[in-house]
Amino acid sequence: MTISRREMLQQTVAAAAALPLVKALPPLAPVPPKFFTAAEFALVDEMSDMIIPTDQQSAGARAAGVATFIDGRLAEAFEKDEGQRWRTGIAAVEALSREMHGKGFMASSPEQRLALLTRVAAAESDPKTDAEKFFKQIKGGTIRAYYTSKIGIHDDQQYKGNVIQPGEYAGYDAT
Repeated sequence: MTISRREMLQQTVAAAAALPLVKALPPLAPVPPKFFTAAEFALVDEMSDMIIPTDQQSAGARAAGVATFIDGRLAEAFEKDEGQRWRTGIAAVEALSREMHGKGFMASSPEQRLALLTRVAAAESDPKTDAEKFFKQIKGGTIRAYYTSKIGIHDDQQYKGNVIQPGEYAGYDAT
């Protein structure tokens, strides 16, 4: 099918005229989690955003949709025990939060959440408890999801695409 220049201009003008209507549409409602419960999703979203928070260079894990990515991946996972490991870890974090602060993770103050995260992160090299093991799991999932997102690739890593990168080569010299 060929299109004349006149038809293309008419369609472009019609699309431009409709643009204000598109901007006036209400925002879409958040999509409910596919795998996690709402409470589990909130905890994963909060912990991932604490692991990679917003800074001067780029938005954090929440803006990058890390929890949604992890949720979708778990909903489609072939290994059903992977989802159970996440649920076990989330339950362990909730139990540790109750032990440390007398309330669940999301009911705790930001300072209390940070204290819990600091505690489980301290054992990252040799995790013993389910909460410590979960920290390694959520940290790895957060990093994978974040650095495959547009925010992680373009804003944080400043990837410029398939273009010539002048300057000193920073790669590995195999010679």
